[in-house]
Amino acid sequence: MTKRKTPALKLAAVLGTALLASAFASPSASASAASAAALSSASAAVPPAVAVRACETGGPHTDFKGTNINMRSTPGGNYVGTANQGDCAYWYQTDSGPRVRCPGGSSTTAWQLVQNKRTGVVGYVSACYL
Repeated sequence: MTKRKTPALKLAAVLGTALLASAFASPSASASAASAAALSSASAAVPPAVAVRACETGGPHTDFKGTNINMRSTPGGNYVGTANQGDCAYWYQTDSGPRVRCPGGSSTTAWQLVQNKRTGVVGYVSACYL
């Protein structure tokens, strides 16, 4: 497992470097200004924290295959939401519905009732996209 530096750790490292540099310089307003400038640029350079989680797979859990996948109220029915790869799906059941041509050229009449774990929306998705 790789350890990732959090924005707070990155900021602390920059502050420590600025303080260390100012300790060896003569005490003056320019050293304080340099420290403040380093802090300001470090704050601007630190990206917001991004939660990275893997989609649990196996059993009733899987991930969507693709982007902008329409979720429907019934197999082939009305639109209820959109799903994307990385949203993660919790599978409930499989039902028959209108035939869908899959991106790889095959086709299926299987529709999966799933919950999009990111949005909470429950709907049917063609088996092509799971």
